[in-house]
Amino acid sequence: MGRLFWKIFLSLWLTLLITGGLVGALVWQYNKAQIEELEMLADGPRAYYSIKALARVLRSEGVEELHEVIEHRGERTRRPLAVMIVNQAGKDILGRPVSPVMLAKAREALNDSEQSNIKQVITPKGEQFLLFVPRREFLNANKLNSAHEHHKGKMKAAFPRFLPGLPLFIALLGSLLFSAGLAWYITQPIRHLRKATNQFAEGKLETRVMHNIGKRKDEIADLAMDFDNMAEQVQLLVATQKRLLNDVSHELRSPLARLRVAIEMGRQQPDKSEEVTQRIEKESQRLDELVGELLTLSRLEANIQHHEDDYFDLNGLVKSIKDDAQFEATNQNKQISLHSAGEILIKGSIELLRRAIENVLRNAIYYSPENTEVSITLSTEDNDVIITVCDSGRGIEEEKLADLFQPFVRINENQQNIKIPGYGLGLAIARRAVELHCGEIKAYNQKSGGLCIEARFPLNK
Repeated sequence: MGRLFWKIFLSLWLTLLITGGLVGALVWQYNKAQIEELEMLADGPRAYYSIKALARVLRSEGVEELHEVIEHRGERTRRPLAVMIVNQAGKDILGRPVSPVMLAKAREALNDSEQSNIKQVITPKGEQFLLFVPRREFLNANKLNSAHEHHKGKMKAAFPRFLPGLPLFIALLGSLLFSAGLAWYITQPIRHLRKATNQFAEGKLETRVMHNIGKRKDEIADLAMDFDNMAEQVQLLVATQKRLLNDVSHELRSPLARLRVAIEMGRQQPDKSEEVTQRIEKESQRLDELVGELLTLSRLEANIQHHEDDYFDLNGLVKSIKDDAQFEATNQNKQISLHSAGEILIKGSIELLRRAIENVLRNAIYYSPENTEVSITLSTEDNDVIITVCDSGRGIEEEKLADLFQPFVRINENQQNIKIPGYGLGLAIARRAVELHCGEIKAYNQKSGGLCIEARFPLNK
């Protein structure tokens, strides 16, 4: 479960909480209004004992005796009686106005088993009376009717007739808003990605999408970042291929031009046919070497290998390459030293690694001045084998180290006034050969001077 899942999960729960809170608030407000409407009748011990005392008199003695009790109480307390005593016709026995609303609420509450402050009494003569105590603010019948009408108006305004479907409506509205927001949040960067993909397919390789994504941190942002990385790599690859094609054209043009000159000389000066033939043979050989190296590099880049992997001693391979190169180095008054850790048995393509090490070693010999030494170090570290070849030249600028393994790159050729044989494909072939053995190759300058090429790959790939 990734970051996008948690965003959706938390957003969903937040929507549910907000929707539930709104529905709960509406239901609470509705119930509160209903309760307020029902609380027109007084409650409490005082109302209970007043009703109980009058009900006892009325039940045992009748209406006449109740009048005497009420008159006696009025003379003693000089306060109006709070208990309403209503007959079956809805009239109070003391002639006080009775609100139809209050009477309806009292009769409704009479059926409530939890209501003890409302009593229905039958006198000895069979008359039936309802005893209840209104709340103080509802003692006036006119005020009660006015308040009730006002209250009903508020209820109708706040809670329409479709109140039973209101929670469902709010839930649907909340889910709609959540779905719309979630769809926008997810599809907006996808639209940017789609637009960028179409632009990229049209050949606009500089297209990038991350700047349109913003600061979001989730799988979609990772996808946009991967798209930008892919676009950058493809743009770099296309640029490299264009440069390679341009370099190949340039390298082919020179020997072809010399061939044309030699053929023209042969036509104009038949007496120099031997010299012209040698020139044509030399230029043909150069063309063959160039095409051969290009084919090798192309096959390596396409992962086309015609060499089967086998187990062999890497130390023996490096020693044989060093011995072969020593003849060439001796003619230039240069020495090659080998520092090895002994037998190192690896599995790989002996021909590919031979060519890679030969290319690196020959470059080191060419760049080393006379009476200097080229060193080869073969060592192991953890489960890796490391081959390091160092020359005694001037080294190269740090910012150009990364370009050293690109095709047709010959750095420092002009500065050192050295004509390097070949076409600048040797290190590119070496890089790809090492990569096919699951390794990596890099270049760095020594502090004491000179350039080192280090190839590292696992013993068991």
